Amino acid sequence: MKTAILGGAAIAALIGATLFASVPSVASTPSSPAERAATAELNRNIAVRNAAADEQYKSLEAQYQEQKRQNEAQQRQYQAQQQGPEANRDHQ
Repeated sequence: MKTAILGGAAIAALIGATLFASVPSVASTPSSPAERAATAELNRNIAVRNAAADEQYKSLEAQYQEQKRQNEAQQRQYQAQQQGPEANRDHQ
């Protein structure tokens, strides 16, 4: 489960990085209103996808942290149960 969550988070981060890297750092000046409108639409779409990837990453991170918390609690409970009988055997 942890591997799947981490894998999903890595994919989301990679998608965000790829989308960010696909935007040229020095954009050429659009020559027409239609080209400027298309560029603006593309930029909006990229921003929306980046925001979605960020939200997905945050969700996966929250799921991972919750699962980790539950696993740690379960491990503490198991260790407490295992120490209980050992303590009783030592005192007999």
